[in-house]
Amino acid sequence: MKVKVKVPATSANLGPGFDVAGLAVTLYNTFTFELLDDGLEITGCPEQFCNAENMTYQAFVEGAKTCGLLFKGLRIECSGDVPYTRGLGSSSTCIVAGIVGAYAFVDRYDERQEILELATKIEGHPDNVAPAIFGGLTVSVMSDGVTTLNIPVKHDYRFVAMIPPFTLSTEKSRSVLPQVLSRSDAIANVSHLALMVASLINGYDDGLKLGFKDRLHQPYRGPLIEGFDEIMTILENDERVLGAYLSGAGPTIMAVIDATDTKGVVRIKEELGDLLKDWQVEKLELDMRGYTCDYE
Repeated sequence: MKVKVKVPATSANLGPGFDVAGLAVTLYNTFTFELLDDGLEITGCPEQFCNAENMTYQAFVEGAKTCGLLFKGLRIECSGDVPYTRGLGSSSTCIVAGIVGAYAFVDRYDERQEILELATKIEGHPDNVAPAIFGGLTVSVMSDGVTTLNIPVKHDYRFVAMIPPFTLSTEKSRSVLPQVLSRSDAIANVSHLALMVASLINGYDDGLKLGFKDRLHQPYRGPLIEGFDEIMTILENDERVLGAYLSGAGPTIMAVIDATDTKGVVRIKEELGDLLKDWQVEKLELDMRGYTCDYE
């Protein structure tokens, strides 16, 4: 028997929602698991990751311990379109898939809250793994456990992911963040997050551009990305762009447009011109399901 797990890419932080907010989008990685009598076989990813240090395998091992699965060997086949270390939750797809794969072999693949708790423990924060598990837009709070709620989004949006040809590690992007935030910056972030969430629930599109503004991480991570300030200024001045933010730890930049803005991607490309040289631009939708799991 084989287990096939499909996990959506995620876009976290959404500006002021640092380590709290995230959403799942229609870009996917797929992982197929098969138990073996012995050994470890991994295909479909770079050779340096085809070993016991592989993140998906490590998550599978932790999942197996938690759900009581005993296994001797494992084959993992990886495929998909989520770019690595670009701020679109590639590590979360690996972690969630590994845990779900193990749980599936004991017929518990839909234990989403339990999978969330373990995935958050491995990842360190829930903003990426939560939407990968539950789909849609999520906000999460860590206390004794993890509390995650889906936020109902009233209008139909599209998410224009501008993905640069270079990577930016989460470790590096976190190293530039301040240890202390001023009271005014803290108040601004709390108010912007509240405005963003309320605007999405109520369909108040005029509140999104301000709601996505951030003072906690984007001002410090922006200088790590060539052209960041220029790109954000142009997107800010486009009246049909509802908002823009740095996706996850970067370097992907996400713009939000209305579904009826059918020329939005073309217009954004034209406005940004050479600033997007060699960048990949993807028009995405909200994924409302989170991961899916099937038996083969």
